[in-house]
Amino acid sequence: MPTTRHWLLTTHCSCVTDYWAEVTGVTLKERIERFEVPENMVAIWGLGQTGVVLKGGGYIVYIDPYLTGEGRRAVPILIRPEEVTHADFVFHTHIHIDHLDPQTVRGIAKASPKAKFIAPLNCHKVLRECGVEEERIIHPPVGQIFDFGALKFYAIPSAHYGFDFVEGKQEFPSYLGYCITLNGVKIYHSGDTILHDDLERLLREFAPDIAFLPINGRDYYREKRNIIGNLTFWEAAQLAVNVGVKLVIPTHWDMFPHNSENFARFADWLYHNARDQHFHVLHAGELFIYAREG
Repeated sequence: MPTTRHWLLTTHCSCVTDYWAEVTGVTLKERIERFEVPENMVAIWGLGQTGVVLKGGGYIVYIDPYLTGEGRRAVPILIRPEEVTHADFVFHTHIHIDHLDPQTVRGIAKASPKAKFIAPLNCHKVLRECGVEEERIIHPPVGQIFDFGALKFYAIPSAHYGFDFVEGKQEFPSYLGYCITLNGVKIYHSGDTILHDDLERLLREFAPDIAFLPINGRDYYREKRNIIGNLTFWEAAQLAVNVGVKLVIPTHWDMFPHNSENFARFADWLYHNARDQHFHVLHAGELFIYAREG
């Protein structure tokens, strides 16, 4: 098992998840539920796009799950919404359907009746229409810490080109990133974002072990089709280097052919410009285990 002074990790990949389940008889749902996570470690499963499952400290956490959309997606559906009977927390970074999908929310809300849903304030109506009860919804003001023992989190603004605020309230942006500490591991998930003036400072203050950053970029032709872009591959890589992230995981590169990116360009930029920066390309269906020393 490779180690460094600060962290160690192991990986196990079953990228063709349908084949894995067929051969072994073990579904992704069962793997998530059976896997035991020691202290100071987090298990991560990729769901495609920006979606991930985190497990640690007795909690199972979903971030931006998009579990429907047959025929539109290039990544297989690894677990159905109604199969998610184990969720403790479901984070949504913003209201776009590949980050907050009503069908997915409706299924998880019913299957995991104790799960809490965390989302920007402008998502409230959608969550309620999907059957999420008021007491299960958290709309975090920027910077306010929520403490659930082994899981703590606070929100910071993401810039999906600009900042949109609910009713002009700057503590409630329409696009959020989450700074999550789970089982002793510090994780930043940006959702969709481009660089903004405060982002590097906010991330340095948090000092994440892991950062999930989009790499699909933006351009004139996609913008003409109302496809709002994100960090480019090199911006995401440079941001991770500047902040001192221990491990960066690129996102938003695999789901839709018209809005994807070749992750090899991300890896190549780091090879030529920041060879000491650790990264991992997380494929859908893959289990990645991160352990923090100390």
